[in-house]
Amino acid sequence: MRSIASLAPRRLALGVALAMLAATACGESPPPNAYMTTPGGGDRYARGSLSLGEARLRPEVCSGMAENKPDQTRLDENALAAFLQRQGFQTSLIRARADLVYLDVTNTGGDRPVRLRVAVLNDAPAAGADLHKAILEHGSGSWGVHRSNLAVLGPIGNVDQIVEFAGRTKLACWGVLTVAGRDDDFVIPGGYMEF
Repeated sequence: MRSIASLAPRRLALGVALAMLAATACGESPPPNAYMTTPGGGDRYARGSLSLGEARLRPEVCSGMAENKPDQTRLDENALAAFLQRQGFQTSLIRARADLVYLDVTNTGGDRPVRLRVAVLNDAPAAGADLHKAILEHGSGSWGVHRSNLAVLGPIGNVDQIVEFAGRTKLACWGVLTVAGRDDDFVIPGGYMEF
């Protein structure tokens, strides 16, 4: 007799396969690789070490960014897409649910788009809590930004790739940059901060 625990991995694999098949059948292509494919180079954007707890953005990364002085308190995915487009990146949106959108960002230096998961929540505390929980659930290499009521989870990468991507796209200037540690997450200061 098989235990429930031994059946769980098979059910999970079947569920993932069926979800991908359903997405393909609906005309949506399967999601890109869940890992960063962009090159490193985070040291151009960081001051000092790239170690979590020590990493800090260089002051010039976000100097002059109007986004550090928000004029809106409630945002949707279009606010993030418009910000990235102003930075010279192409974006496309795929709506998963009323409160969840995938934002594919191209021209990022990698060979594939970078997919960001954008959760639209009720308020800033809910967005910060949602991002914290998602980062801890996804584990080492997870990261994201949150601003107002949006929680944006990025694909898994190393700290060098994360800081390079967040610095080049100016996402670190748009939202609070947070990266997974061993048992907690770390905010990389120097960019946008929300109180």
